Amino acid sequence: MKKPYSIIIYFLLLALPIYQHAFAQQTSAVPAEAKENSYFRLDFVNQDYELSDVEDHFFTTFPHDDPTEGDVVYDRTRWVNKEMIKLTKNDGLYLYIKDRKDGKQFDSIRMTSKALYNLNKDNQQLLFVFKGKLPSVKGAWPAWWLNGSRQHEWTYQNIGFVSSDSDLDKYSGKGRFYETPSAVNSTDWPAAGEIDIIETINGDNVIHNTIHTCPQMCDSEWNNDGDIVNCANARPGDPNPGCSGRSYTVESMEGTFACIWQKNGLKFYYWAPSEDVRSAGGPLSENPDPDEWDKSNLKNEVRLLETDATCEDEAHQAWQCSSCDGANTCLFSNMKVIFNITLCGKWAGAKFDDSGKSLQNCQEYIVGEGRKAIDNQYIKIEYVSVSRLRS
Repeated sequence: MKKPYSIIIYFLLLALPIYQHAFAQQTSAVPAEAKENSYFRLDFVNQDYELSDVEDHFFTTFPHDDPTEGDVVYDRTRWVNKEMIKLTKNDGLYLYIKDRKDGKQFDSIRMTSKALYNLNKDNQQLLFVFKGKLPSVKGAWPAWWLNGSRQHEWTYQNIGFVSSDSDLDKYSGKGRFYETPSAVNSTDWPAAGEIDIIETINGDNVIHNTIHTCPQMCDSEWNNDGDIVNCANARPGDPNPGCSGRSYTVESMEGTFACIWQKNGLKFYYWAPSEDVRSAGGPLSENPDPDEWDKSNLKNEVRLLETDATCEDEAHQAWQCSSCDGANTCLFSNMKVIFNITLCGKWAGAKFDDSGKSLQNCQEYIVGEGRKAIDNQYIKIEYVSVSRLRS
C-alpha cells in the first residue's frame, strides 16, 4: 500500500521546482525597484557604482516621441550614437545629447525613476536632492522634475513585469506619445500633477520652479505674496502654463538643488557649487535638516489650496478636460523623478528669439551654427537622492 504514495510524492517533488518558478513569476509582477516610496541615495563622488546600480533605480530610455515636441530622440532603439550614458569613478554620471548628423535631430536622454512617490500618514514630507551640472547653450531645455499619473501602465498594474529598458523597447514606434501610455509616459497629464524643480532654456541660466495641475485641482499662493493663482491657468488664454514662483539667476548651471514636498505645499532650494552641502544637517548629509539651512537658499515656497475652478471648454482644450475628469482635489500622486534634455520645442523654441518665426530659427540654429556647441553637452549627476523627512 505504501508504493503508490511513494510514487505520488516522487512526482510532487519533481513538480515543485516548476510550481516555485511559476509562483516566482506571479509574485514579481511589479519589480522591486518600482515599489512606492522606495528611497535611495546615489553619491557618485564618494561611492563606487556600476551602471547596473543606476539601472536599479532608473529607466534610461523613453520609447516615444518627445511630448514637448523637441528635436531629440529619447528612444535607445533609434539612437545612432554610442555611450549616451557614462559613469566616471569618483566624478559623476553623465547623460549626453549628441548630434545624429541627419540635419534634423539629436540623440538625447530622458531618465525616469522606477519608483513612484506618494505622501501618506507615514510619509508626510519627502525630500528630493540633486547635485551636478546641466547644459547651458542656446536651443537647449534641460530639466529635473517630477511627474505623476493614475494610469495602470505608469503604476505597473495589469501590465506584467516591467523592470528594464528592454521591457520598454516594445513601445518603440507604437503611436504618438499622447496615445501610448507606458511606465515612463503618461497620457492623462496633468491629472496627477507635475512639479518642475529645474527648468532653464537657451543658456540664460535662469531657473524656473513651476507646477502643472488640472484646473479643478489646485490654486496656489507663492512666497506669501497674497495672490491666489490657479495652477492650470496662470495667464488668460493659456491652456496649461501652470503656476510659477520667482525665477532666479545662477552664475553657472551647476550646484545643488532640492525640493521638499509636503501635503499643503512645496519648497525649492539652491546652493552654489562652492557652498557646503555635506556637513551635518546639510542636503547631502545622512540626516538632512531643513531647519538648519540658510534662508537665502530657499528660492520659492508655495502654499497649495483647494479650488472651486472647473475645466471649461471656453478656457481649456478638450483633451485637458478629458484627462482631468475626476481630478477634483489638490492631490499629487504616483510621482516619478525625471531628468532630460530637449532642444527647441514648445518653450525653448518659442522663446529662442523675438522674431515671428522663433521656433523655425531655433531648429535651423541647432543643426547649423549651434550644432557643435550642443553636441556632447550633458547633465552631470554627482548626487541624487529621495528621502523622507521627519515631520
